[in-house]
Amino acid sequence: MANNLHGENPRTVRTPKTRTEFLNALEITCNVTKACELSGLARQSAYDWRNEDKEFADAWQKALDVAADLLEEEAIRRAKDGCEEPVYQGGKLVGAVQKYSDTLMIFLLKGAKPRKYGDKLAHTGADGEGPVVIKIDREEIIGKLIGNRPAPPAE
Repeated sequence: MANNLHGENPRTVRTPKTRTEFLNALEITCNVTKACELSGLARQSAYDWRNEDKEFADAWQKALDVAADLLEEEAIRRAKDGCEEPVYQGGKLVGAVQKYSDTLMIFLLKGAKPRKYGDKLAHTGADGEGPVVIKIDREEIIGKLIGNRPAPPAE
C-alpha cells in the first residue's frame, strides 16, 4: 500500500504553511525524509520545489546549515562535557559514570585545526631537504582505487 509520501503520484500542494513546516522540520532534523513526514510534503515534491524555486532552495540550504550547527554543538558537548551512563551491578542501578567521546574530539580537532590535526604524510623533498607535508584526501584515494579495479569476469 502506497503512502502519501511515496505513492504513485507523490505531489503536494505548495503553500506558505507547508513551506514553513518543511523548512522548520528540516532545520531541526537535518533529514529531508523526516522533514517531509513531519510537514506532510511529498518527498518528490520537496525536491521538485527546490529545483524550480531558487528562494526555496536558498531557504533549504539555510535550514541545513542551521541543522549542521546544531549537530556540531551537540558533538562538542558530548566530546567536552560527556554523557552520564548508568552503571548496573547484579541487575541493579548502583551509580553512573561520565563518558566522553574521544572520537568526536578527534573529528572536531581535525575540522577546527586541519593543519595541525588533519591527516598528513611526511616525506623528504626531492632536494633531500626537510619533510614535505602532503595532505591526504581519503575519499579521493578510495575513489581512485575503486575506479581502477578491474571489472569482475563475465559469467
